[in-house]
Amino acid sequence: MDGFDVYKIYLAIKLHFTSESYDYFKHNGKTTARLNTFTKRRDRYFFHKLSRSYSSSACVDYFVAGFIGSDTVWIGDVVGKSGQENYTRWQKRIESLSYVFEGDVNTLLEFIEEKKIKFDDLFKVKDGQHPPLVKLYIANKITIESMIILDDILNYTKQFNKQIKETVIWPKKYKLLMNYKPFLKYNTTKMKMIIKKKINE
Repeated sequence: MDGFDVYKIYLAIKLHFTSESYDYFKHNGKTTARLNTFTKRRDRYFFHKLSRSYSSSACVDYFVAGFIGSDTVWIGDVVGKSGQENYTRWQKRIESLSYVFEGDVNTLLEFIEEKKIKFDDLFKVKDGQHPPLVKLYIANKITIESMIILDDILNYTKQFNKQIKETVIWPKKYKLLMNYKPFLKYNTTKMKMIIKKKINE
């Protein structure tokens, strides 16, 4: 694998997260990237640097971590110290995903106890405003991974899309969740058991 190969991966992941029409999985990671375009890029050195450090599958993960961690991903930031730190944080979350999810469920249950509300109230949209779950996510109290897992189990986003009136933050967050979802691998049954166990404690 060389710098151009990494550039093609970068372009595919970038299109997946920023374009309305491109789907990384439907297109099998293929793009119309051209070598002559790549050779004219001033930042091509960064792609060559990544090609020496990571396999193709690791590069996919690296760029996915970059796009879910930042609104804009410039390749210079990605291969620099901040990009490496972001990727390391992502790896740690993924390696201990069930533990991270359990911690986030605990955070939700603590919030319920503090506010003296029910679990279902976390998902209630009042007057078109963000429900508590979304507020906690925006405040970085729970992870994007847990938001995706909870939606997989409880299917809450359909309701949010109908009831949340705000048209900037939630639609952007929803798009990010849906774009990231196919890259996230986990055992749904195990996650359901964690929720059941925690709620019944």
